[in-house]
Amino acid sequence: MFAYEKMNHVRSNPVKNSVSKRDADVPKSGRTSNVMKKTLVILGTHPNGLKTFNRSRKDCDVWMFNEAPNFKDEKGNFVYPKPNAFFQLHHEAIWKNPKNRIDQEHYQWIASGKTPAVYMQKVFKEVPKSVRYPVEDILALTKNIRMVINGKEQEFKYFSSSPDFALALVAQMWKKDKCYKRVEVHGIELELESEYQYQRTGFGFWIGYLAALGIEVVLYNSIFDEPMYGYEGDVALKASDIEKRLEELTKEIGTDRKRYQQDAKSFLDSIHGLLKKDISVQIQDDLTELNKSFEATGILNGRIKENLKYLERARAMEQASGASVFAMGEFNEARVAANGQYALAKLETIAINGQIGTILKRLQVLKKGSQKRKRAVDEFGQKIAELMNKNMLMFYLIGVARENQYYVDSFKLSFKIFRGGEK
Repeated sequence: MFAYEKMNHVRSNPVKNSVSKRDADVPKSGRTSNVMKKTLVILGTHPNGLKTFNRSRKDCDVWMFNEAPNFKDEKGNFVYPKPNAFFQLHHEAIWKNPKNRIDQEHYQWIASGKTPAVYMQKVFKEVPKSVRYPVEDILALTKNIRMVINGKEQEFKYFSSSPDFALALVAQMWKKDKCYKRVEVHGIELELESEYQYQRTGFGFWIGYLAALGIEVVLYNSIFDEPMYGYEGDVALKASDIEKRLEELTKEIGTDRKRYQQDAKSFLDSIHGLLKKDISVQIQDDLTELNKSFEATGILNGRIKENLKYLERARAMEQASGASVFAMGEFNEARVAANGQYALAKLETIAINGQIGTILKRLQVLKKGSQKRKRAVDEFGQKIAELMNKNMLMFYLIGVARENQYYVDSFKLSFKIFRGGEK
């Protein structure tokens, strides 16, 4: 465990109880009348929402998004309680699509008229309960914000997800004295490792907007559960701690690295023999096995080198000030950067594999011992070496990402203990 500097440091299964009569436990007035409750629940589809939201509640209105209100489990029971309203702000090509990726009967459902009110870009005659989303009034909420990009002024209209539009509508209703006193958010996580990561900024903006209006906001998620910049999150990580971590990792790597280097050299040397041999796909299988044998070592190599980088910095800080302090954010940034580089390297390996396949086909028809075959063999060897280097880079980047994740997780656990989150 790691110690925190004295700069002051608050710190959830899928559906268990879906019901066939969706509203059996919810009073009719809470579902179909125009009487607003004091509390609004904005309910997303992350499984945690079904743990934190009690569907038997009678004290709240519920808003949902897109196809979710009509979700059914494998027994045909509704997964979620019937909302008072939901948002379907996508282009009609999406919600009319008979191949809708989530619910292929979505269009028939919203066209049936047996739905709650549905906020859409405009009123559609084929959607009886459609309500035009008041986009002009919503944009007026931020008319005092202007952006200047490359010297040109642009209108501020930052909405990165459907929940942003729901939160903004709450703010617009507040401006017209039709206000909820309390807004709860369930089932919206926008997790860092998911496709929703980019939506966090817009969500954060509109949550802040509601907070500034004085609306009570209760978030059943950990989106904003991070150290307070400047006051929290600076972690005392001593050089000796990193040295101990390095010792553990180095024991694991053993002699695997040297053995791989020997095997790789033998493999590359054998390629020259293709000049006078029959060509077989066996060589690709051999390469795959060689890569598999080095995967664990390559990952460890990335973890070790990342610690060596931090060890150098820790020693420099201790020499200059007597203490070694890191911000948790830099480990997270390094993890994200490594994942980005890995994605790029993976695309490059796909391209190289395609080139290798093309060369193999050429080799199969070229005369043994000919100059054309020699050139093709040389090109094949170069591409194989390039692929091996890319694979080693990918393993290294996995190690870098995992080691930074190790530190992030360790620091978060230390936060919980420091702040009384765990006994």
